[in-house]
Amino acid sequence: MLFFRSAASHAGVGPSVTTLRVLTAVSLAAYPAGCLTMTLAPDGRGALFLYEAVGLALITLALITAAPVLGSRLQRIVGDEAKRLDEYELHLRHRAISAAYASFTGLTCLAVLYAALASDFGWWTPRGYDAFNAIFWGVFLYSSLLPTAFLAWKLEEGDLAHSEASA
Repeated sequence: MLFFRSAASHAGVGPSVTTLRVLTAVSLAAYPAGCLTMTLAPDGRGALFLYEAVGLALITLALITAAPVLGSRLQRIVGDEAKRLDEYELHLRHRAISAAYASFTGLTCLAVLYAALASDFGWWTPRGYDAFNAIFWGVFLYSSLLPTAFLAWKLEEGDLAHSEASA
């Protein structure tokens, strides 16, 4: 997991749970949408530029919305050292990482199934550095944000009040 802690902050405060829900959902949806937009661009100079511009805008949106999550209190729960968490936070971390692992495993199985079908039916498969680079950063984004997204969608706004008081 990934958690960014500034030198001045120990609690990883940041956006509210509702805001984190929106940020993680937008980031996790915008990145693949941007990659698909760039991949499915039709031939033609004007259309290609438009598709690439829209695709890059969506990818940029995904990265901008992911940035505030990396220093948030929920990202701290899933990404910080276990010795810095109390029992309640460790329980939340376990649930979030378990759900994210199951989802990530399912997505990986679907990707392998798609690759098998794509090789048989001539569908798109990654070729070249750009395609594999986009896949790598998508996997990195999903592995970093899925646990936080699951945690954000399971928590209510006041659920972390006791943790913030002790921090």
